[in-house]
Amino acid sequence: MASKVRTLGPGSFNITDEKSGRDFSADLTKAQLNPSNSSDDPTTYLDGSQEANTSTTWTMEGTIGDDFSADGLSVWCFDHANETLPFEFVPNKTGAIKWTGDVTVTPVAVGGDVKSKNTNDFSFPVTNLKHAAHTATTGA
Repeated sequence: MASKVRTLGPGSFNITDEKSGRDFSADLTKAQLNPSNSSDDPTTYLDGSQEANTSTTWTMEGTIGDDFSADGLSVWCFDHANETLPFEFVPNKTGAIKWTGDVTVTPVAVGGDVKSKNTNDFSFPVTNLKHAAHTATTGA
């Protein structure tokens, strides 16, 4: 039986754009694929059967450490706002799973408390979510 990998990180989160992509890994203090489940009230038919619609939508959520340089993530997210781009999320590089799909990039907040290392949360809608085997690596 394979050993369990319970710690988030070290891992990676990358979004690919037309140039090459953006590695968010060194700027994230939190990373999470988050499902939102919803169900309609069931419809009852004359024969007594019932039918209900259940759906799940996903978001990639996290917390970014502010970087006020010209190539910081807040600038990249602003420049790519509303673009749907492929991503890969590896929760732990020694694990055996990766998640892929498409995210719709949205702008993230900039700034916060003065004389502080601020963080800001993001939430990108996800489509085409899949998981696959990830070849475990050691080190980084």
